[in-house]
Amino acid sequence: MLKVNKSASRTVDILNLLAKSTKPLTQIEISEALALPKSSTYELIYTLLKKGVLEFDNEDLKTFKLSLKVFEIGMTILEKTDFYGISRPFLEDLSAKTGETVFLAIENNGMIVYVDREEKNSSITTVPGAGTRRPMYSTGLGKALLATYSDQRVKEIWEMTGKTTKYTKNTICNYNDLIKDLRQTRERGYAIDNREMEDEIFCVAAPIYGRAEKAVGVLSVASIYLKMDVKRVELFGKMTMETALAISKRIGFRKDSIYFGTQ
Repeated sequence: MLKVNKSASRTVDILNLLAKSTKPLTQIEISEALALPKSSTYELIYTLLKKGVLEFDNEDLKTFKLSLKVFEIGMTILEKTDFYGISRPFLEDLSAKTGETVFLAIENNGMIVYVDREEKNSSITTVPGAGTRRPMYSTGLGKALLATYSDQRVKEIWEMTGKTTKYTKNTICNYNDLIKDLRQTRERGYAIDNREMEDEIFCVAAPIYGRAEKAVGVLSVASIYLKMDVKRVELFGKMTMETALAISKRIGFRKDSIYFGTQ
């Protein structure tokens, strides 16, 4: 059985307490909040102070707060985070639960680029592989990302795309219709591709955010249209949102909502 070092454990408790506190704390407040001996609290606090992990908020009142060094350590961890490695088990889990194909994609120059996929007993027999590029306006993945952008940015990408291609009878080829669809996506919490890129393929998609609160990728579940009744769409949409948010949290995103501040 692993033996827990008492001093290390108390140090972590102090850091967690100060991180969650809405105000700087004194040595006595820290000692009382954690039920620690005053002498031990003093030694730990001043060791952390000497190491630059804590700093005085008010030296006269002897109130303490976390220093920027803690932030720097956190940023170093996030910078070394493997976005694709972290996403992979989530893709596998979502595919296993839905029994459908799950895609991971990013934007590049106004286009969606597929970077990973997972399928468990999927009903889809033909799917895009890694590196495939598709327009944003005609895919659930693309629309999920567009819905995180401002209308100005959406307009820029729309114009960048040039002459829109009508891939199916359901493809959105009118800018105002796209804007309406994106507003519905924000309200719903996930994007829908209702046979807009491929006949008979239905997708739900949600964006993945990084620590800077900007979308860095997007996740989707794709199925045969005939299998997608209203209940299944809502269920898959909710599962996709939850998975996208869980991945986002793992790479530094701190909000609890997928769509915010997009106007």
